Amino acid sequence: MILFRPATIVPERFRTPYRIFRVLLFVSFLGAGTLFAYDTLFPSQSFSFSFINPDTEKNTLTDPLAPDGTDSMRKGRIPAEETLRTSAGTVGSFSSAHVELVLRKDSGIPKDGDVRITLRKSFRSFFLPQGDPITVASKDRGVTVNGVPYLFSADTLQPFLSDRAALSHFPKEKLVTANKELLAMFPPKDTKIGFREGSLLSDTQGVYAVDGSGIAHPIGSTQIFESLGFHWNDVIPVNEEELGFQKRGKIMLFDAAQPDGTVFHDTVSGGYSVVRNGKRLPIENREALDALLSVTTPIEVSGNSLSITTTCTMKRDSFSFQYPTYSCDVPLDTLKALPGGSFEVALQSKEELHAISLQTTFQTKPDRGNLGLFMNQIRDRFSTAYGKKQ
Repeated sequence: MILFRPATIVPERFRTPYRIFRVLLFVSFLGAGTLFAYDTLFPSQSFSFSFINPDTEKNTLTDPLAPDGTDSMRKGRIPAEETLRTSAGTVGSFSSAHVELVLRKDSGIPKDGDVRITLRKSFRSFFLPQGDPITVASKDRGVTVNGVPYLFSADTLQPFLSDRAALSHFPKEKLVTANKELLAMFPPKDTKIGFREGSLLSDTQGVYAVDGSGIAHPIGSTQIFESLGFHWNDVIPVNEEELGFQKRGKIMLFDAAQPDGTVFHDTVSGGYSVVRNGKRLPIENREALDALLSVTTPIEVSGNSLSITTTCTMKRDSFSFQYPTYSCDVPLDTLKALPGGSFEVALQSKEELHAISLQTTFQTKPDRGNLGLFMNQIRDRFSTAYGKKQ
C-alpha cells in the first residue's frame, strides 16, 4: 500500500522525489528482468586466452598450438602464413561467433582482410592429427588362474588390480581359464594392471575418466559428461581401493579432450578410430576393432567436421589507438548440425603478429527458431526429470 498511497506516510516535500524514485525503481526491475530473460533465452559464451599470462587459470581457450603440434605460439608470436589453433568447449546452440584479436605495439600491423579466422566443430580429440592405421590386432590376452585375472603379454604375466579392472580390458568370455602350471612357467610380475585407458569409473563422489598415463580425471558435472560424448552404460562402479590405485588428475570441463582409448565412429564413412598418444588412429583390423567395441561404446562423429569450415576476415577496429584491435563475426549456421560441442578456432595472418589476447564470444541470434529450440530443451529436460505423461 505504501508504494501506491504515499500521502499517509511520506511528508509532502518528499513526495515528488519519492514518485521519481518509484518510477526509476520500476524501470530498473523491468530492465533487469528483460536482460535476464534475454540472456536465458538467447545465451552467449565467451572464451579468451592471454598471451601475456599464458599460464593463468583464467584462460578459457585451450593452449594455442602451432602447425607442428607444439605450444611455440602460446606467448603470442605468430609467424606470417602459419596457423595458430586453439579450441573452446561450449554447450548449447549458437548462431555466430565474434572473434577479437588485440596486438602489441611492436607487432606487425596487417591490412584489413589479411587476418583470417576459420572455425570447425566436433569433439576436441576428433581434431587430433591422424596417425598410422591399426592393421594388426594386439596379441595381449586375459587369463584367470584360480580365479585371479592376469594380463598375458609378451610371455609375461601381470595380475590385474581386480576383476573389474580385467573386464575393462577384456569381456568376460575372452578371459581364458588356465591351470596353475602357467604360474610356474611364467612367474607373475609384482606390478598390478589397473583400468584400461579411456575407462569411466564412478564412486559416491562422481565419475572419472582414465587417461593414457593411468590418471583418473574427475568429470565436472553430468552436463559436461554428456557434452564430451561419453556414455553412461560404460561407467564402471569401483571401490575406494580401485579408485585409489589410479592417480587423481585435473578436473575435466567442457573444453577437455577425450582421453586415450576413446573410440570414434564416423557416421559418414562408417570408419572407426581410437585416440592414442596425441593422435587419432584409424582402426582397419576387424579383430582389433571388435576387441575395443567389446569394452567401450564409440562416440558418434561426422567426418564432415574435418572439412566443413566457416570463416571471416578481420578488420581493425576504428577506435583501437593504444593497442591495435581486430575483429570479425563468423556465422555458424553451416556447423550447427555437426555433433560435438568443441569449436576449433584457427588464425592465420599474412603479416607476422605479436598478440596480447584472443577472445571468442559465441552468440545466439534472437529469432523464432532459437526460441523454439530453447523451449524444446526445457520440455526435454522436464520429460527426463519427471517422465512423460501416459
